[in-house]
Amino acid sequence: MDNKLWIDIQSQSTNLQAVVEHLYTDERQRLEAAAAFLNNGRPVALIGVASAEYLCMAAVNYLNQRGKYASVLCAAEGVYSMLPALKQANVIINSRSGETAEIVKLGQALKAQGIPFVAITNEPESTIARLADHIVWANTRKDELVSINVVTGMMVTTLALAAAMVGELDLLRPQFESLVRAMSSVVQRASQQAADISKLFQGVRPIYLLYRGASSGAAFCGRLVLEEVARQPAIAMGAAEFRQGPNEVIDGQFGAVLFVPAGIQGELNQKLAADIQRSGGRVMLVGQLGEPVTGQPTELIFPIPALPDFLSPVLEVVPVQVLAYELAKAKGYQPGEVRYISKIILTEAGIPNQV
Repeated sequence: MDNKLWIDIQSQSTNLQAVVEHLYTDERQRLEAAAAFLNNGRPVALIGVASAEYLCMAAVNYLNQRGKYASVLCAAEGVYSMLPALKQANVIINSRSGETAEIVKLGQALKAQGIPFVAITNEPESTIARLADHIVWANTRKDELVSINVVTGMMVTTLALAAAMVGELDLLRPQFESLVRAMSSVVQRASQQAADISKLFQGVRPIYLLYRGASSGAAFCGRLVLEEVARQPAIAMGAAEFRQGPNEVIDGQFGAVLFVPAGIQGELNQKLAADIQRSGGRVMLVGQLGEPVTGQPTELIFPIPALPDFLSPVLEVVPVQVLAYELAKAKGYQPGEVRYISKIILTEAGIPNQV
């Protein structure tokens, strides 16, 4: 299969291996310098747009679990609503290209206000890199158009910076290396199960991606890839929030990807999966679980190797990438071909490339 998007999906293990090696060798000095710059006791604001925003969520979870308050923010909110508050925060801007309109505008505003910041980017000569006080270069594979390796590679890069901030960079290296091996098996298994994954979601209305904890990053990145690749409306939502009224949408046309972390949160999501099926819906459970919840045809289990919860989103997004690819084919679209989006969004206004 020579589709470029499919090749990008298959390349993620090799790419992660290269990213981890780069971060712990050539990039380590800049990584540690950026971490030292951010170690001043202030809360952390991780900022991006779309996938560059969502991939920060795993690092937010990691930092909060270690007692360092962090939050994720859309760059447009940083420009128009949150700029005064950012004076009191450690600002980290995440951008693949470093040229996205909102990212550049925010970087310029921060510079004008004398607010220092760190940039994580895949383009170390970009505008945002020139504006930043420190940069971290992800050096991830450049995908054809839809962000695949950029998502998983920059998620790991952002986690590495977070680990350096709390003095755990060397502690995490063996776990990153385990992640690389796990990615290889997850990509292979998702590819083998592609037809079953696609079949489960045929004919559903918006696909819900329901999460708890660190899996928010997988849910939001997964939602975006479904929309970009398959033109499939999707909704990312916390599982606890879903139970407070949105669950009224469950019927025979309802389908959800339900992320299942280890521990009590995973148990809660498994109970939710069973209730969704009893109400007529379909569910793919993705996470650290082995046994089926109901064993019904309305259920598909996609196990993820046991890793710390903040690393799981890097793997959890993979079956959703494959689902997006397969749904695009089923709808008659060429996976990876888009109508509106471009490699870099250079304007804040309107829909890019609209005819």
